Amino acid sequence: MISIIIPAYREEKRIESCLRSVAAQTYGRERIETIVVDGDSPDRTREIAGKYADRVIRLKERGVGRARNAGARAAGGEILLFLDADTILDPSFVDRLVRFYSRRNVVCVSGALRAARSAKLKYRLYGFFHYRTVNAAMTATALVGRPLFSAVCCSCRHWAFDELGGFDEAMAIGEDLKFSLGMGKLGRCAVCRGARAFTSMRRSEALGLWEGVMIFFRNYMKILYRKEKPWIDDFPHID
Repeated sequence: MISIIIPAYREEKRIESCLRSVAAQTYGRERIETIVVDGDSPDRTREIAGKYADRVIRLKERGVGRARNAGARAAGGEILLFLDADTILDPSFVDRLVRFYSRRNVVCVSGALRAARSAKLKYRLYGFFHYRTVNAAMTATALVGRPLFSAVCCSCRHWAFDELGGFDEAMAIGEDLKFSLGMGKLGRCAVCRGARAFTSMRRSEALGLWEGVMIFFRNYMKILYRKEKPWIDDFPHID
């Protein structure tokens, strides 16, 4: 069984599409456990999630790492898939992803990212080239044993998650890179390019292309060079 863990906060506009894509997986609904972990949203996120998810967990404290860890603690699957609430899976995503775990010593597998549709051409073009670069970087770093994966659609073995201790709960950004680097020390990591996930471009659309890029750049500089742990004020939620 695979447990799909979806952290959410104020996602009433998008989480239904995400959960419907999970329900449409060819892998078999009886072998998929869906857990939504909500950071005490003031909207209808939990109500909508309850129509589709096997379990909805409400946390009083926010934090994407905290939400993923809470979902993992409640999960019963041998494989954990962490999925963002504004992301839609191709119907064969889980089927293709799980096959990678038959390979020797594989402990962590990411899907391939694509940009969801955008109304404006410039965002469609940016998304196309941006995620081509991201996928190439994830693949290259995995090959050299230093995987830098985004947690938008990243999976791992449950025992490896427990051994690593999960995600750093004090970080609002960069916690996924720290997590995947830790997975690289436990076994092989890979990118399944056939498992496609279409993720929202809402941050770039809301902030503009330049500021959308710079918010990541500034926070990664804090992590890499100043050894800080950016929190929600540094990387705010975008409706």
